[in-house]
Amino acid sequence: MKWRLASRRKLLPGALLLAVISSSAARSNARDAQHAQLVWVGRSAALATSEGLDASNAYRSRVRFPSDPELTVRTRLPGGIGQAPASDEAGNLIIVHTEPRLSKLDAQGRTSWTERLPSEASAAPTLLADGSILIVTREAEALLFSRAGKRLQRSALPFSDPRRRTLAIATESGGALVVSGNELVELDSTGRNLRQARLRGNASALLESSAGSIVVSDAGDVERSHATGDFELVGSFGGNVSDGAALQAGKVLAIVDGHKWLALDLASGQVSTLAVDSASTLSGPAALFVEGGAALIADNGFISERDRAGVETLRIAIGAAGPSFDPVARGQRGARLIGDGSGAILAVQAGNDALLLAPDGSAVRFEGTSCLDPLRPTPTLHGVFFSCRSGQLFGISGRAR
Repeated sequence: MKWRLASRRKLLPGALLLAVISSSAARSNARDAQHAQLVWVGRSAALATSEGLDASNAYRSRVRFPSDPELTVRTRLPGGIGQAPASDEAGNLIIVHTEPRLSKLDAQGRTSWTERLPSEASAAPTLLADGSILIVTREAEALLFSRAGKRLQRSALPFSDPRRRTLAIATESGGALVVSGNELVELDSTGRNLRQARLRGNASALLESSAGSIVVSDAGDVERSHATGDFELVGSFGGNVSDGAALQAGKVLAIVDGHKWLALDLASGQVSTLAVDSASTLSGPAALFVEGGAALIADNGFISERDRAGVETLRIAIGAAGPSFDPVARGQRGARLIGDGSGAILAVQAGNDALLLAPDGSAVRFEGTSCLDPLRPTPTLHGVFFSCRSGQLFGISGRAR
């Protein structure tokens, strides 16, 4: 008997779907047609499922930052930190080390478990809908771990050159999408390969919308998947998109050629200009505000807040006055930021202390949190962690009353 499955977009986040797989479906994904399959579908309940925090690459936390924050955790992890950490719904950190290892830390930065990896991770940890952890390695392998650190699956990925840039996001179907260069693979919830596709160019952003999977190439092409798995060209930004892209309200938003903030409408393929700043170098990834607008990095040392029309409303230096304002020094120091639902922004930059910018424009700098190699800040239930490739880890939370 063949069951008709409901649209996954109508399911609640984290819903558990029980389905009987037909013989035709079994042939396509190598599952036993005689057994019912348990499949988790819907969005993950985790707070940071991938590099962009979620599959829209909005770099926006679902939990608001503390209004009266203080530095509560300061530690150094042995083995370094290879990629931006993920965080689950309880606020635990999932960290891949450069050693290579995989570890889970609690909200106080204490290690709950750690497991060896066969090779270094090539992308940030990806948390699937059921809470399992997907790790993609530089040897083109997909490793799936349980919440408790038990390895569930190890499979080879059909990438011709795994040294190319790799991106991964969780999908609402319970699995994941992984792209390396111009080669894309869809994995099911067990980490097995469902399908693969070749794209027009090397990917700089991997997104998922209700209309399908979206890939943006570093040359600015925007492709969308069909139900059959093939990708079609939706439109093009007509320039270089090296800092990724984000998805909001049916539009793909991207910084193009380092000076333009553009939006591509997925329904029409038309590109509109939100802002052009020929006097500054704009970079990302951008943190999107709930009501439209975004925070970008300007001249690799300033937060540039833009309203939904692209007009700059605020510009503030990440670092305090001093050597960090040297244009040459700023050009060598990468900056990363994330936002929250209130419009607050957290930013890190090499050589400068982390900065929290409140919606009213007031700023708090956390002394002693600077490092030479900061990664994307990671939200937790009651605060935020700043991490560095060197293994330094700092946590802020609300001040105790």
